[in-house]
Amino acid sequence: MLEINEVCQSFRTGFWMKNAEVLDRITFTVPKRSIFGFLGPNGAGKTTLIHLITGIKRPVSGTLKLNGVDTHLAAAKRMIGYLPERPYFYDHLTGEALLTFFGRLTGMTESEIATRIPVVLEEVGMTHARKLVLKKYSKGMLQRIGIAQAMIHNPEFLVLDEPMSGLDPVGRKEIRELILRLAREGRTIFFSSHVIPDVESICDSVAMIRKGKLIGCGSVAQFLARERNPVEVAFAGLSAEAARGCANFTEFREMSEGFRATVGSDLDLEPALRKILDAKGKVLWVNPIRPSLEDAFS
Repeated sequence: MLEINEVCQSFRTGFWMKNAEVLDRITFTVPKRSIFGFLGPNGAGKTTLIHLITGIKRPVSGTLKLNGVDTHLAAAKRMIGYLPERPYFYDHLTGEALLTFFGRLTGMTESEIATRIPVVLEEVGMTHARKLVLKKYSKGMLQRIGIAQAMIHNPEFLVLDEPMSGLDPVGRKEIRELILRLAREGRTIFFSSHVIPDVESICDSVAMIRKGKLIGCGSVAQFLARERNPVEVAFAGLSAEAARGCANFTEFREMSEGFRATVGSDLDLEPALRKILDAKGKVLWVNPIRPSLEDAFS
């Protein structure tokens, strides 16, 4: 769907107008019908690349193509729906009026807009707020209507910049479920985030960026693949000295019920459990520690 090849971007800053490199030879592709996560800390260059993808800016060098079309061309922009990180909506408008406004900006006819609005509102779960002014919307509702305006012209490719920023846990869950539902309908979704669990929970593929450089790109499974995973075991009924001697624990701490410790891999688990039980200890739980994108990113 999207091909990014050797993209560099820089800006002139400061009194002497020196070049500051923001993106350095970024190269990756986004598969069709996927949820693609773009991950990086604040200031890594995520929003700058999004501005290039959406055609707001052009790169100093390199190419960005959407379905084979340069992203700065109108033909590519018509395929894109975009939700900025900090969208500004006129809060005196109703949800319906906002969608009408953005529909006109995309070049849709009045009849197309009238037909499309109820469909889009239904998709994002905002039919009930159609006539409600935006100043009365919650943060989660504003994010939903923001996604609705990105979808009003029925684009193939959705670009969402930090779509879960500032939401409470319930709001984050609702937006995650919405993104999954939109992907099931066949759209390709590209979204940026600095919150790793958001990306890990719903994305098929990810690209990681740090200080303007790509540090990894591939499927989530590829990043999480490990030959061995650590395992946490909790147990009680032993003295601290006896507990520490049960295995070569990588982590060990006391808690009110007993001890929590971590062995390096599942191969080390069985000998540790045998020693605990032989010493008349009681096993409370065993918990495999699943790898995360945070481990790959750090």
